[in-house]
Amino acid sequence: MLVSFVSAGLLTLQQSIGIIFGANIGTTVTGWLVALIGFKVKITAVALPCIGIGFFIRFVSNEKVRYYGEVLLGFGVLFFGLDIMSNAVKDLRNSEAILNMMTRFSAVDIPSTLIVVAIGTIVTMIVQSSSATVAMTMTLAVNGLIDFPTACAFILGENIGTTITANIAAIGASTEAKQAARAHFLFNTLGVLWIMLIFHKFFVPFVDWIVPGNPYSDILAVRSRVIADHMAAFHTCFNVINTIVFLPFANILAKLSIKLAPKPEDEKDEFHLKYITTALVSTPTININQARLEIKRMCGIVLEMFDMVIDVFHHPKEKLGTQVEQILKLENLTDHLEKEISNFLVNILQNNISYKQSEEVSSLLHTVNELERMGDNCESLLKLIRRKYESGIEFSEEAVNGIDEIASKVREFLVLLNNNITIRNKDIMTDSKFLEDRIDELRSELRKGHVNRLNEGVCDVNAGLIFIDMLSKFEKIGDHAFNVAESISGVRVF
Repeated sequence: MLVSFVSAGLLTLQQSIGIIFGANIGTTVTGWLVALIGFKVKITAVALPCIGIGFFIRFVSNEKVRYYGEVLLGFGVLFFGLDIMSNAVKDLRNSEAILNMMTRFSAVDIPSTLIVVAIGTIVTMIVQSSSATVAMTMTLAVNGLIDFPTACAFILGENIGTTITANIAAIGASTEAKQAARAHFLFNTLGVLWIMLIFHKFFVPFVDWIVPGNPYSDILAVRSRVIADHMAAFHTCFNVINTIVFLPFANILAKLSIKLAPKPEDEKDEFHLKYITTALVSTPTININQARLEIKRMCGIVLEMFDMVIDVFHHPKEKLGTQVEQILKLENLTDHLEKEISNFLVNILQNNISYKQSEEVSSLLHTVNELERMGDNCESLLKLIRRKYESGIEFSEEAVNGIDEIASKVREFLVLLNNNITIRNKDIMTDSKFLEDRIDELRSELRKGHVNRLNEGVCDVNAGLIFIDMLSKFEKIGDHAFNVAESISGVRVF
């Protein structure tokens, strides 16, 4: 979930690190449930009713109630599986081969502890669930196959192994999402490494001191009653202390994550999809938000193009070849973004989404198209300005002031869109209607003024043709901007 949220731009890398800290503590709750219920209550008495009730609740029409059913079903299957596993493990206690293997990999010193940690990591990477592997480890410990320090070493490895899930989820996601996954890996791995330094002398004895009972008892029945509680406490203490230690260094963790997953050269280039990932995630809201953020970026590019075009208009004699080239590149980028975003939105429509989401996706499709047309008109303005310069045509001061006036209103409209384009049903129609009407009025007034100048012989005919064409392009940008405003405000339903 976290990788998806970061990929969709809902969270920053720094915010995700804080959630990672909390999630690591939260996941230890499953260990406590297993320790307090799984080995002290007749599991089938709890598990089978949970499975039965949860299974039938999943067929209820109310979506929230269905989620509760899935929770019940999940815990029921977890505890039922634990019961089966516990019964099976009991038969292994007398196996000489199993006992030899467990004795061989007991965590008695740092080298052997590292081996146990590595085994725990590999098993968890395969299972992709630290909760499941912690439950398995507890089962082995309760049945006397591994001792308390070895069980704790397995838990350390399981904390590293569980990070594989986030890193798999980050494949194909944005660079920021990859960095969040690397942050999870770094936090857990570095935490295990420093805990290893105090593992035997301080940390394991500390957990034994705060939790009642003797997990080292020679009597299996005595040891079995308390060892699961000790393991759950170890798991929680490890993650809580780790969070306290790393909390002041969250920014450093973020920088290390960025170094582990730097932006590729092609992504450093602005001509690259920034928020949309290569594949849809299972949550339509996240997909739609990715598209919104990419569309806001596209709107910002159109605004940047417009400002650069007006700058070229005011400095036609300066060497602005690089700026002209950049405008043309940005126009190509808007074409590319329209194609990529539209394909992504069409894929969303082909999935199971609600009617309201379908309406919004259709609205976003039209918004993308309108923005691309604005980009085309910016390019057309640039061509008119270049034609004016190459032909040696000069505008009168009155014509220049007129262009500035209508351009300022168009820019004001683009800024209004850029500030509100990611907000659904934000009523901006009052401001939009005023700006649209004012742009139309200015075009009419400036055309009349141009005709008067022609009659007075102040203006050249060729200059007049370019002037009128420029006014037309400004008006068209305003028209497309008004269409986008209608989509944002929810006035236009597609």
